[in-house]
Amino acid sequence: MFYDSEKRAHIGFDAREKCTSPEQLLEDFKVQLGQHDPDAVTKRSSGTAHAPRTTVAGITQDFFRGLLAKVNAALERQGRPLPKSLLVAEPLALSGINMAEENWLSNYRRAIRRILHGRFEQIDFLPEPFAVFQYYRYGLRHPIIAENRKHVALVLDFGGGTFDISVIETTKTGDVSQSGVNSRPLSAKSVQVGGFAINRLIAADLMMQAVEKDIRADVRKSIERADRVKTPDDLAELADRQQTFYRHYRRLLQTVESAKLSVCNLIANWNLHADLSGVTPFPMQVAVDPYDPASRMATLKFDASMLRHAFEENVWKAKLRDAVKKTLERASKELKGQEISVVLLSGGSSNIRWLSKLLERDLGKAELAHAEILQLSENFQEIVAKGLATECARRFYTEGRGDFRAVTYNRLCLALRPDDGELEIRRARPLASELAGGAADGFDAGVLLPSASSLRGLVGTPLLWKVRLNSPPKRLLEYFFMRSSFDPEDLEARHNIVETRAYTPKNARFAGSIEVELTVREDGTAIPRFIYGRNDRFEGFIADGRPFHIDMTFASDEDGGSTYLGLDFGTSASACSIVDSSDVQMIQERARSPGWRELSELLSELPYPVAAPLARFVSERDADKRVQKGRDAADSLLTLAAFLAYTDLCATKVGGNVFKGFAQRSAGPLWGLLKNVVGGNHAKLDFATPLAALVKPENMEQIDGWISGLNAEKHGRRQAVDWIGFLSLLGNHVARAFETNRLGIFEGVVPKRFHPGCYVGVFRVLHGSSQTFVDVLDYEGTEPFSDELVYLVDPVRGRALPLSPLYLWGLEREALDPGAVDMYEYDTERRGDFSFKTTQPSAGLQVGSGGEWAGLHAQLTAMRANDQRCAVVEGLSLTQYES
Repeated sequence: MFYDSEKRAHIGFDAREKCTSPEQLLEDFKVQLGQHDPDAVTKRSSGTAHAPRTTVAGITQDFFRGLLAKVNAALERQGRPLPKSLLVAEPLALSGINMAEENWLSNYRRAIRRILHGRFEQIDFLPEPFAVFQYYRYGLRHPIIAENRKHVALVLDFGGGTFDISVIETTKTGDVSQSGVNSRPLSAKSVQVGGFAINRLIAADLMMQAVEKDIRADVRKSIERADRVKTPDDLAELADRQQTFYRHYRRLLQTVESAKLSVCNLIANWNLHADLSGVTPFPMQVAVDPYDPASRMATLKFDASMLRHAFEENVWKAKLRDAVKKTLERASKELKGQEISVVLLSGGSSNIRWLSKLLERDLGKAELAHAEILQLSENFQEIVAKGLATECARRFYTEGRGDFRAVTYNRLCLALRPDDGELEIRRARPLASELAGGAADGFDAGVLLPSASSLRGLVGTPLLWKVRLNSPPKRLLEYFFMRSSFDPEDLEARHNIVETRAYTPKNARFAGSIEVELTVREDGTAIPRFIYGRNDRFEGFIADGRPFHIDMTFASDEDGGSTYLGLDFGTSASACSIVDSSDVQMIQERARSPGWRELSELLSELPYPVAAPLARFVSERDADKRVQKGRDAADSLLTLAAFLAYTDLCATKVGGNVFKGFAQRSAGPLWGLLKNVVGGNHAKLDFATPLAALVKPENMEQIDGWISGLNAEKHGRRQAVDWIGFLSLLGNHVARAFETNRLGIFEGVVPKRFHPGCYVGVFRVLHGSSQTFVDVLDYEGTEPFSDELVYLVDPVRGRALPLSPLYLWGLEREALDPGAVDMYEYDTERRGDFSFKTTQPSAGLQVGSGGEWAGLHAQLTAMRANDQRCAVVEGLSLTQYES
């Protein structure tokens, strides 16, 4: 968040771009939202010129207002209804490191409901790991998770601020349900370690390298103090010397975040013992005296090996590994000998792909011996938001039949100590059949609710158990409500931290057993009472306990809705995903159609410039708009086929003027160019050999007919085009050209140290329908590639075919707006100038003979006069490693 001089709020990339002073950028305020009771009277702080809203709730309200304005504007541009139903992500329970207060989730939920009051008809909450499972099964439909067989899944959501762990058991058919619709989460844990913590570790290490020895102790204390600054008022309370330090520190943290992302993007080999010396180091400017506003800056290098060491030693070993083990231990009793079968990852920090390697190394021989860690080629950042939207639609579209609602996700255990005596862990007999869950003799000793207990229909209703103690609590009763534990000293597992004693009323009489009463509100607040001496004629004596928070998913009433929004309100990054009822209907209908399924499956196999337009066609619901989206998808497939075949021919044939006769990037001219190139030259093709099948008589006749239909429609004569058949034929043949070949760009290519004439870098594979490209290959060779040129590479043969200047990457870039980087495809020539289209809808690019594009203009002019020789680059080492 950033407030400008006119007190206007900016969020996200816009905030980073407009904010010039680090102390004015408001970050990491999610955790604070749950640390304050939203119903309590909040003393308004004085405010500053750059932060008119200084309470955490006020800042969050402005953030949500800006975020939802962007969401609504995007929906209105698409002609889609605004969302009426919202599902918000929440951490499971902030415990362990910097343990939050026990009522954190209750405060968090109530604060968000108050902030968003009136904007939505339904607001619900779902723990982040549960959203992850729903995305893998119902959103992504990963073949392992989507299949009809039982799984026990370990879900790890590694975000900017928290690391959430959950164990989920499915039914025999693979659904996460028990008794029809309620989930089976068996154990859960959350620790406050994420991307921010990694940044702080790296920044502290760099500072220790840069400063003089005599101030290092002061610097360590200043770092601890700076990490506690969350608002402008916190900063104003610091002395001037500490404020100066804070500004240096915050600038360094921002640089570290950029450096971390850049370094991760250049790592092709994530093996734990890989030689990372070839990965380009990131230069860092660090203050030599961070207490001096005009300090001299030291230039230090941050590289992949530093990141790996910090992650493995200070994050994984110190914080995460034991948290995962403890969660698995807690789940083991419920699993009754079943093994974890699959591990699901999500969260932006999971893009640091050493996490899966460390899981395999440290837990793969014991706890995860039979588990498969699912690897995705997409960014893990958006998985929670997509899973939330998926579950939101399932929950409201199906009128309340979502999988996760009013469900506990750890066993609720109780240990009692009457009159300072011995701790007693006694069997508790439920007094309601709904709580017994079919257990004839109740539960194990000390267990009130097993994990995955559904409280649907019981929220707000007193829940009762009878417990027989060895001796009655004549003076007081100490009570310890625990999550999957019976050790009161285990504060991390204890629910009631603040108060543990209930004093016995005077003159109380006792029966053979006491009654334990627990009333659970919809936000997860549990109100305990202990009842002594109750019988049919007497209501008994009541000892009240202090309310605490129980591990439970949110439980609001569910009404039908039509548009569903998933909001992952993250510590360092937030994401939204939207689904509406027409999407659900369309998905249901198309799931029954083999043709639509085939097109959907092609999206992950095809290169980005064809996968993105095809995805827009597949997702289009309006019949009239679908015609234009189909035309765009056909044009993109024919463009790639024609341009690939043409450049392949130019690599083997000298001379000619094939390209001179190409008019423009549309179906007819593209099909003509493809037939002209392939028809009489298929024996000369190498990379494009699979495309020769398109001009076989049986295929050519079909394509001719479809393109004739396109031209008829273009001129106002309605003619039905079998879009599914047309695009499937083109898509499958184009995909065959990429079974072993990859389209992409070279990045970070630099001279290899002590090897004159040799260069190293990475080749980024641009496949899939979205601009999240995580697949990279290590490059080594003699060519100093530029990162705007697009190539088709054959990693096995070590060859690269240049597709530029017909395809170019990222000609116009904005560093703070990743969406501005796109693929540019040659379109047409008009009056001596050339135009390019982008893969995503935009105004495109005009290339004239002057200015910065003069060199590109000269290349295209030469191509229009005579076909130019296209030199295949040989002798490349392109190595792909497992993620």
